[in-house]
Amino acid sequence: MAWLKFLHISALLIWCAGLVYLPGLLLAHRGVTNREDFIRIRNASRFSYNAIASPAAVVAIGAGTALLLLAPGVLQGWMFLKLALVGLLVMAHVQYGFVLTALSERDSRPPRRRLLAVWAAVFVAILGVLWLVLEKPFLGVSALPAWLLEPGGLQSLLSDTPI
Repeated sequence: MAWLKFLHISALLIWCAGLVYLPGLLLAHRGVTNREDFIRIRNASRFSYNAIASPAAVVAIGAGTALLLLAPGVLQGWMFLKLALVGLLVMAHVQYGFVLTALSERDSRPPRRRLLAVWAAVFVAILGVLWLVLEKPFLGVSALPAWLLEPGGLQSLLSDTPI
């Protein structure tokens, strides 16, 4: 189990480092002045995303899933919140992929505000995951809204909403 935790944490560190680093690399496309710069920045961006961040994400999520299945008593409220934050990291990873694909055109410009917003979300998610893992706060059912605790609660919530 210890080697699986080591694998999970190591891959998570590499993935998170990639998610923090990628916006700067993608924004470097703004400074491209000639074809050689474009090729250099494009290759560095693609390598960072495809060869480092993406495989690290797969390993981190795979090892984390294995830990969920093997570790006794880990399915508590804080873990579900952590999984939601990991979902936010996955969405950020996908957003970087969309931007990277759009930057394949030489004259395209990276969306600065979008990249900064995604970077901020990544930063908040990383801090949130770190806090949840270290603190493991008790998040009981009293923290959940009432509609989430009753069968069909979401349906009743949606039917009460005016269209």
